[in-house]
Amino acid sequence: MTSFDINSIVKDIIPVRLERYLLSTGWIENGLINVKAKVWHRPEEMYFDLEILQPINEGLKDYSQRLYEAIRNLSEYENRSLLKVISDLKNFDSDIVKIRVISPDVEGGAIPIDDGVLLFEKAKELLVSSTLSTFKKKRFFSGSWPAVVKEFMNTLRFGQTERGSYIVNVIAPVSHFSEKEFPEADCSITRSISNNLARSLRATMVALENYEKTNDLISFEGAVSSGVSANLCDAIIGMSGSSKSRDVEISIDLAASEKDSQEIPRKHRFTTSHIPILSTASEYFKGNFVIKNYEASGLVIRMDHEPTEDFGVIRVTSTVHGTNKNISIQLSLDDYWEAVKAHKPRLPVVCQGELHVTPRSAFLADPRNFKVINDVDLFDEQS
Repeated sequence: MTSFDINSIVKDIIPVRLERYLLSTGWIENGLINVKAKVWHRPEEMYFDLEILQPINEGLKDYSQRLYEAIRNLSEYENRSLLKVISDLKNFDSDIVKIRVISPDVEGGAIPIDDGVLLFEKAKELLVSSTLSTFKKKRFFSGSWPAVVKEFMNTLRFGQTERGSYIVNVIAPVSHFSEKEFPEADCSITRSISNNLARSLRATMVALENYEKTNDLISFEGAVSSGVSANLCDAIIGMSGSSKSRDVEISIDLAASEKDSQEIPRKHRFTTSHIPILSTASEYFKGNFVIKNYEASGLVIRMDHEPTEDFGVIRVTSTVHGTNKNISIQLSLDDYWEAVKAHKPRLPVVCQGELHVTPRSAFLADPRNFKVINDVDLFDEQS
């Protein structure tokens, strides 16, 4: 191996990073050699003769060669490839989010150019959504980013891609900001965001599994408090490709420089069968959804009827998943006039159908079984 090759391999590894890595993995410092190198040994008796010489003076002519030899010895002890150990040393102070897309068309380590661009864009959106939800839990994020989010996103970088279908690495150096509203004071902002991403991915998977069993949109409701949002769902959907034909696996490798005792699953795989459900969840979080066999009940607050028409439209105020909505219902004239009679005495009405909800409106399609609830009906129900 030439000196150029060696310099290229070790150029980003500073002495303090190798030293911190050795300390974190149990090596013990046993003195100096002419202030040029530190001597490290293992504490185990079986490795008593094993030694690593860590060069500490970057001005030495053979510094790169000595550093390479130290890392090679470390690689032999750990029984891992030299490149893997070097990668861990370079990223010792960084959390890494690995996004792997899985499909026969990317097994060779290449990806169609449009889907490649989309993958990198959505990888960024994944980190944006996780950063935003670390500070505030919302169903859907829009508008400009807070300053602390911009500051953190500016620290991120894309690492070298990997084969294994196709893998994108997002490197997040451990950062400490002076943010008054920082959510977890006992760790770095990077670790807080990484943990939030891990929790939100787990909550997304739980919500998907519940929805598959129940087909009930309420399955997604509890996930918001764990950091799940429409933005997160859209990022995963986009990473599956323009044809939504690839599985997406997201894993989080934590920086060895920052200890973490939280037991959160850090690898999740979303299959192509999950993508339509993620689309449903995204629309739900944005306020666009349909509830089949819904029974709207409440007071009539508005009535509209044109003399030339054989129907009338009423609006009923009702609560939908914890939110007050004014639901429009088109009724036959017989039912419409019954609703008119119910308006002044403030009698509630009920009607079944398919509820279509948007952020600004709600209407009941295919209305049926319209009924005015009077005092007698209430008495009968209670009895």
